[in-house]
Amino acid sequence: MHSFELRPNSSLTPRAAAFFYGSLAVLVLGVALGCAALGLWPILPFAGLELAVLYWAVKWVLHRAEAREYIRVDEASVLIEKCARGRRGVASRNAYAFARRWTRLELCPGVPAHWPSRLVLSSQGRSVEIGAFLTDSERLGLKDRLAEVLADDARRPNGTLGKN
Repeated sequence: MHSFELRPNSSLTPRAAAFFYGSLAVLVLGVALGCAALGLWPILPFAGLELAVLYWAVKWVLHRAEAREYIRVDEASVLIEKCARGRRGVASRNAYAFARRWTRLELCPGVPAHWPSRLVLSSQGRSVEIGAFLTDSERLGLKDRLAEVLADDARRPNGTLGKN
């Protein structure tokens, strides 16, 4: 059996995010309060709006970094499980199962050309995109590795898989 765990690259930890947001909040509020002391009080609501949008953006980045995709390929099937946090922090899991024998792997170019490519597993009229958060080069490497694993049973005697 072969297993893959896909997750987005995330260098921003929750602790680093809190430090980043806190330091910018202190800076923005310091400038806004200084301007308000000079009589430019209309700057305060805009500073508050700026901090609210920044808070939302940091939360969105942290939320997206928690996404995971698990791909398991065994002798008979290909199992894909997508895990993410939904609204209000509720975890969601979507599972897809394909017969390995009929599973096809396709790397679709982006339309228009400057958009990212899409890696799609399909079988018997159903399909699922995998690795949407990967870079194009990472997606190409995953495609090559998965194609090798999917074709592996054709090279082995009696269609059995070796240990991974």
